[in-house]
Amino acid sequence: MGSCYARLKKEWLLRGWSDLPWALVNWRNGDFRELAKDAFYVAQSCDGVTDFESMAFLPRHTAILDKLIAEGVAEECKFGETLEYGQAYRKADNPMIRGLLWSITGLCNMKCRHCFMEASSQRFGDFSIDEIWDLINQFEQANVSEIAITGGEPFMRKELPEILETLTLKKIGLAEIFTNGMLVTDKILETIKLSGNRPFFKISFDGCGTHDYMRGVVDSEVMVIEGIKRVKAWGFPFTIITSVDRITQINLMETYDLMKELEVDEWWLAPPVEVGHWRDSDSNVSLEDMVDLCTRLLQRWLADDRPFNIKLWRFGLFRRAENGENLNIQSSITPDSWNCAGTHSRPYLLPDGTLLPCGGYTGTSLLEKMPNLKKQSLSQAWTNSALRHICDLKKRDVLAHNKGCDGCQYFAACGSGCRVIALGEKGDLLAKDPVACLLFKGGYIERLQELAKQANYNDQQKNVISQE
Repeated sequence: MGSCYARLKKEWLLRGWSDLPWALVNWRNGDFRELAKDAFYVAQSCDGVTDFESMAFLPRHTAILDKLIAEGVAEECKFGETLEYGQAYRKADNPMIRGLLWSITGLCNMKCRHCFMEASSQRFGDFSIDEIWDLINQFEQANVSEIAITGGEPFMRKELPEILETLTLKKIGLAEIFTNGMLVTDKILETIKLSGNRPFFKISFDGCGTHDYMRGVVDSEVMVIEGIKRVKAWGFPFTIITSVDRITQINLMETYDLMKELEVDEWWLAPPVEVGHWRDSDSNVSLEDMVDLCTRLLQRWLADDRPFNIKLWRFGLFRRAENGENLNIQSSITPDSWNCAGTHSRPYLLPDGTLLPCGGYTGTSLLEKMPNLKKQSLSQAWTNSALRHICDLKKRDVLAHNKGCDGCQYFAACGSGCRVIALGEKGDLLAKDPVACLLFKGGYIERLQELAKQANYNDQQKNVISQE
């Protein structure tokens, strides 16, 4: 009888947590697969030394191995071709944590009017380099498989190349980079590319002729456009994020034309969140104006044959349609849905060490109740009762608190809205989000989605006619 050996491909890790014992994680692209007992047994045996022709494996195990190989998770190998560092099964003591949005510095080179963490005043301080190395070790021990980095401005961190190198050595992927685009150089982009990462850049641009006003730095508009072009030239995917207020709304159509010219992958638009520097701002755009702006932008985008993905505030992410795909795909919310899938498994880390469900909580009374990674490990902090209370909320918890939401025809799409907005507007974490009620019950969201659906239907009809 011959022998058969296999190993996991180098981008795949075998992981477990206190609430999820077995999973396969691709640290490069974020693919995540929960495993049943038999699948875990086979995956753990893909170690380059276990013989799949032995009596320990039954036909059902062989079928699982064949599937793992066919799907590119494992590969046949010679005896002794073992796994790389970090691939073997490792179980963390904490609940499952997929990723983390990490403010690697509190420093920034801008003075933005709407900065939620008030970076220009250095409200949340900064990490020392020794604290950075300690945090990365904490991420590894907690089985964090991917990081998104932000600031302040992340490229203000002079040790960034060494940080990225260390994350790569520990097989922690770089999923996203949030940046103002001013300090993006060919040198740092080359460093990122050579690390094997292909993060999605999220670049702030607040409108043609209005960017400098919002960012507080003269000529920043010209510089960020150059940064965007540089990111594109290096082949990284990127999203442009635009904050809409009474001033930036003026030139949004001109900004739309620039997005087309730059051939962006995605463009996101939303009013600033009323926290940090934007708290009590007198420049908020009205709901009616926001609806009008988004309607006109969507009409223009549809007329231009959907040149990029566009996320229009709460109206949805409308996708570049190809091969008859739906323009706006939204999952249905049920009482058993997590209140927020992001906060449930991808928390936010401030530069003072505070671990939050998301950045929006920096402007709430709950900030001081959150754990701090300068005082305890991530594994310990991730079990903190005040933090878990928010991260583990389900929609049924919100429903039980809001009788008006029970039976509402919009609940499957609305889910009672955002907890941060509810807390800010009502002072109650479990209250319904009043903005969501206005948008859904006022028919605004349905209006824009119907506009997109009709355009998609018309395109499908054109395709049918052209094929006849």
